[in-house]
Amino acid sequence: MMNKKLFLLLCLAVHFVHAQKKQPFLWGVATAAYQVDGNYQVDGKGESKWDFLTNKVGITQFTIGEKQTGNVAINMYDRKQYLKDIELMKELGINAYRMSLDWSRIIPDGVGAVNEKALAHYDQLFDDLLAAGIEPLVTIYHFDYPAVLLQKGGWGNPEMENWYYNYASVVINRFGKKIKNFITFNEPYIEFFLVENMLNAQNNKLPEKEYYMSQMQKAHRQLIANARVIKLYHDLKLKGQIGIVLNVNPAAPWDEKKVADQKAADFQDVLINGLFLDPLYKGKYPKVALDSLAKYNPSFKPSTEEMAFIGANKPDFLGINFYAPAIVKGEDSAMSLKWLDNNPDEVKSNVGPVRPEYLYKMLMRLKNDYGNPRVIITENGTGFVSEDVKVNGKINDPLRTDYIKRHVEWALKAKKEGVNLFGYTVWSGWDNFEWVSGYTKRLGLIYVDFATQERTPKQSFYEYQKIIKENRSF
Repeated sequence: MMNKKLFLLLCLAVHFVHAQKKQPFLWGVATAAYQVDGNYQVDGKGESKWDFLTNKVGITQFTIGEKQTGNVAINMYDRKQYLKDIELMKELGINAYRMSLDWSRIIPDGVGAVNEKALAHYDQLFDDLLAAGIEPLVTIYHFDYPAVLLQKGGWGNPEMENWYYNYASVVINRFGKKIKNFITFNEPYIEFFLVENMLNAQNNKLPEKEYYMSQMQKAHRQLIANARVIKLYHDLKLKGQIGIVLNVNPAAPWDEKKVADQKAADFQDVLINGLFLDPLYKGKYPKVALDSLAKYNPSFKPSTEEMAFIGANKPDFLGINFYAPAIVKGEDSAMSLKWLDNNPDEVKSNVGPVRPEYLYKMLMRLKNDYGNPRVIITENGTGFVSEDVKVNGKINDPLRTDYIKRHVEWALKAKKEGVNLFGYTVWSGWDNFEWVSGYTKRLGLIYVDFATQERTPKQSFYEYQKIIKENRSF
């Protein structure tokens, strides 16, 4: 009979082996519900914010001059279609798929009755993905929410924090044992300081500076909601992890020799990156940001208790969306994101200058300045209008192919140098509805004929397939 001491040593050894077992690096693609699902009146779905913006406001008319919607998108809510897309995922070789849930499907009225048909749909989708060896990375909130809540002020209403908490509770309690990776929010900066800014300007509402100050209160409210849901997840003692996704855009001066440009870049960097990273990982807003806000909105004074709560409920991981650095001039001091993509030394994509070394710099910054959190690149990709043309049944996109290859190389370099990076996902797997750009921008690895829904893998699809094979055990 084994003595007690030997038994305990054996248990510790087994535990150590399991603890040291290397988790597979996640290679994936990303989408968001409104951009791909379509079927906007199926299974009891309620009207969402983006249903309202595209169908009734005509938001794409402001940017592309015509009214486009996600009513059909690429039909991925339909199981017959998404099963075909899962086969393409398997062919690509990914082991992770970042997707988002639709609040207006799950709770059509924003609060109150839960739609079982929607929950059953997601249950089936998760089972189908897992059966294919693909881990769902589930974003609970990706820019969209029920239109009835928009009419009540959305994030401008203090109750929105509770409405979101209730919705997230439904999701986590239903799927928490099946899903290993949840994401609370996607890109609060983009939601509040870019997209809503465009709507504000089009409707001639608040002056720009006043607008930014009102938006800061919304962003702060979302950070508190993020902390509340992270705490809920941990209180439930689930075995997975929960994080948040931020857009990270290191700011660089237009002209490195100009002091004004460097100062503007430093200021923009704080507003784009530090404004969210600092409260999440340091429990406070950057002083320079608060000082700037105080000039226009002295009433924005987050309490010590609020900041302590945000800082105490850190995300288990940070998802970062990186496309390009923000290249700024001296006069660009407002709180708006500036992509000035006319650097003569680089080929330009439709998301900004192609500078993959800035992804590396940002990853190293997270390691050195923010305690080296667990990080996954949740979006990285691009499009070039001249490339996404089908010729003789094929789509050759060497510029996108090069973009992905170079960004992966820089990301893996950072991982080799100690960054706690556990995954990389391309935006996007498929051409889709690109928010205010409608269908005019194609960022997919798979070409979609929006009229017929036919899918055709691009050259970049096969390059990414090769990258995954070569780095599967990274």
